Amino acid sequence: MRKIALVLFLALLPGFLCAQEILEKIEVVGNDRVTRETILYYVSVREGDYYSEDQVKRDFRVLWSTGFFANLKIEDLPGTRGKILRITVEENPIVKAIVYKTGKKVKENDIVTKLREKDQNILPYSYYSPAKVQKVKKTIVDLLSEKGLLSAKIDTEVKKTGKNEVEVLVRIDEGPKVRVGDVSFQGETKLPESTLKWAMKDNRPHTFFNWIAGKDTYKQNKVADDVENIKKKYQESGYMEATVGMPRVEEYTRKTVTFKTQKMVRLIFPVNPGYLYRVGEIKIEGNKAFAAKGLRIMVKLQPGDIYSSKHREKSVEDMSELYRNYGYLYMNVTPVENLDPKSKLVNITFNIYEGEIVYLNRLEFRGNNYTKDKVIRREMLLFEGERFSLARFKDSILRIKQLGLVDLEKDPEFKPRPEDPTKLDLVVNVKELQRNNIQLSAGYSGYDGAFLAFSYSTVNFLGAGENLEFMVQTGKRIRTYMFGFTEPYLFDRPITAGFNVYDRFYDYSMYGLYTQKARGIDLSLGARLMGYWRAHLTYTIQRIKMAYPSGSMTSPIYGGFGEFYESSITPMIYRSTVDSPLTPSRGTMYSASIKFAGGILGGDIDIIKPLFEFAHYQPFISKHVIGFHTQVQFVTAYHGTQIPYWERSFLGGERSIRGYEVYTIGPRTEQGVNMGGVKSFFINLEYIIPIGGPVYAILFYDMGNSLLGGQHFSRHDLYTSSGVEARIFVPALRVPFRLIFAYNNRPIYINQQNFAFRFAVGTTF
Repeated sequence: MRKIALVLFLALLPGFLCAQEILEKIEVVGNDRVTRETILYYVSVREGDYYSEDQVKRDFRVLWSTGFFANLKIEDLPGTRGKILRITVEENPIVKAIVYKTGKKVKENDIVTKLREKDQNILPYSYYSPAKVQKVKKTIVDLLSEKGLLSAKIDTEVKKTGKNEVEVLVRIDEGPKVRVGDVSFQGETKLPESTLKWAMKDNRPHTFFNWIAGKDTYKQNKVADDVENIKKKYQESGYMEATVGMPRVEEYTRKTVTFKTQKMVRLIFPVNPGYLYRVGEIKIEGNKAFAAKGLRIMVKLQPGDIYSSKHREKSVEDMSELYRNYGYLYMNVTPVENLDPKSKLVNITFNIYEGEIVYLNRLEFRGNNYTKDKVIRREMLLFEGERFSLARFKDSILRIKQLGLVDLEKDPEFKPRPEDPTKLDLVVNVKELQRNNIQLSAGYSGYDGAFLAFSYSTVNFLGAGENLEFMVQTGKRIRTYMFGFTEPYLFDRPITAGFNVYDRFYDYSMYGLYTQKARGIDLSLGARLMGYWRAHLTYTIQRIKMAYPSGSMTSPIYGGFGEFYESSITPMIYRSTVDSPLTPSRGTMYSASIKFAGGILGGDIDIIKPLFEFAHYQPFISKHVIGFHTQVQFVTAYHGTQIPYWERSFLGGERSIRGYEVYTIGPRTEQGVNMGGVKSFFINLEYIIPIGGPVYAILFYDMGNSLLGGQHFSRHDLYTSSGVEARIFVPALRVPFRLIFAYNNRPIYINQQNFAFRFAVGTTF
């Protein structure tokens, strides 16, 4: 049988081979920019192969998908020895340029950024494709909708500019922005309507605050999200079966907060809260590492309370954080809710999957090309081979950012080892900040006046984290020569040591104050106590020469004039979780210090001067930040001496109450001379709004006063300053430039205006 089959195969083979025609030749017609070789690269058939119609069809689809051609035709023609394949093409033109003509609300950069996100950006000298242009139009329509420009019109025009070259013009008529004038709810809400409106992230009703925040713009593509947010708010309040429908949209006309009449929309949401549910039975299952009794404390729900999905999620978050702080990175908490419609109770079980303990296998830093690896590594509270702790890792990242040497380039990379998932490799990607600052500059400061300065400073000397600073500054009010050095890690231990040598001259005679020459040295020593708590000790020895302007006070009661020798020591303790010394956005700082001068230390000055300081930064809506700062200071003399004039408290200036001139706030003599207070306090409140790049807008309110010992602080006698500030951070200089427009409640001098405009350098706190 096998022999018969073989004989038949050999007999039919010549006929089969004759039926299969050879591809004799491939012709390419109509191409100009696209070479023959490029076209043949995308086809799989080759001259000399057997001709296959199915293979040619596949090649047609591949060639068409390249986007090179506006028209494409493939023909098979008879040849002398077989088939001739003719590929006729009509090339798409080259896009020489694409121009976006936009309005005021959406800029070309916004469009290009959005197209890049979707990988739809049309590059110059790419092939023109009508289909791609239509996708671009669709993306722009979506972008305009996000901005509330629902009536916008987009036209495209293709102009031929040369041989097989075109220019694409996208013309955008934005039309008026559609705002949400009102939001209402149909049905018995059971919750205040204001609560439901606040739950919406977008499409909020037109009010002054929502207008400023840009939340009153009608965004059709965000309506479904707002429906879910309203439903979530109901579930947070115990209405577990609440339903919220898509809103009915009505157009009407009303006045805006700027008193313009404009067409707006009213959104009417149908709602049905259902019944109110309370907490029933609570169970915790699957736990082994921690006792159920201890975990139960972390549950924010109590039997009989109104059930809240928000408290449920917070309970899951706290239990998860506890486990991950002890190395259980793969753990999972699954809340299982069982609604009892008859009793209107929610019985909940927290099912815990613990997983295995994870250990830090390898720690690597990338991006620190200049900063030595050990400078960053020594801030880590985690060591290789130890059990991984999420809390200690977060603290380590904060400590790295507090250095001011590097910032995170992107999120750290967690890489479990494939052969052993209990071992974790960690990569921390950093970017180095400006470390050196060499300046030859002229400028103006409220404290220094007009000045000319040369300075060199580095916060990362030789890449080891040391601080080195040298400065020469001369001007109308100040003349300074200074050299300092600080070692942040003495003997590779968290001990700070440094010195600062200076020769300074201050002239505040234009304020009716004093002139002062001081020459001395500061020696400092510090150490980390525990966590974020640190202690510092500074010893200062200086020679001071005081003089007062003609006609000013010269009585010894104010501390005298002439030359003085001061020897003092200042212990300080502080704790800071502020995330950045340059552009802070979150964290808290506590500081307490007390200066002792004279006594057993020697010198001509005997004073005690405590100072307390507190600052807090709180993130707010859309990367906005609220900053709060307060400082309280006292000074007293002993051994029957007087308080030196320069040790008294003078407020005013960008570092205290920013709307007032430097050192103008304080108790005054009958002649109007500021004698300085022996106690003072001030408060700074800031609302920080990122504008873009290094530019910030700050709404501020400052208040405080400086008084004599027998006087008492009263809210009626406080100096206040409020207004707006433009702050421009310059990374190369590591300081911000500030333009301050303020309203001061109490003018210092007769005929002085309440409004003030000031320029400043540096931060308030």
